[in-house]
Amino acid sequence: VLRMFSSITRIAQIETQSRKVAFRTVNLVEIASEVVELYDAAAEQDGTRLTVAGDREVLVTGDRDLIFDAIANLVDNAIKHGHPGGRVIVTNENREGKPIISIADDGSGIPPDEYENVFKRFYRLEHSRYTPGNGLGLSLVGAVARLHGARIEMLDNSPGLNFRLWFSAPAS
Repeated sequence: VLRMFSSITRIAQIETQSRKVAFRTVNLVEIASEVVELYDAAAEQDGTRLTVAGDREVLVTGDRDLIFDAIANLVDNAIKHGHPGGRVIVTNENREGKPIISIADDGSGIPPDEYENVFKRFYRLEHSRYTPGNGLGLSLVGAVARLHGARIEMLDNSPGLNFRLWFSAPAS
């Protein structure tokens, strides 16, 4: 209950945009690498291959801690909802002048008609009801994306989901 309350409070704080004071230029690749290192043991326990791919430097302007939390949440979901013994790939790239991070898995994915619903607080897909979690993770990801002006894109990974965050290029 305390963890859930803390998550709700954090989402509310993000939504008030009071965290923008911590914005600076950060490298998505470094953050993603730290997240992958943190989740490597959990992935290995499921037999999931967790890897980082893409460009060596992908710069964004934002709150490093919040971006870390959003990526960690997406990687955690990909491992939990991915195919056992499957693969999760975290890709960082600069495309069309925009920094992008994508987290792709080979699990059951999210039906397109549920894309908007998964960002609601406490919302859980039917096939996720018996896995650990409280339905706040993607709410947090959505709040972090809005704060950073990032566009969320969810694509069918056939099988699985490819979740992308398109950030604005950092100010020069």
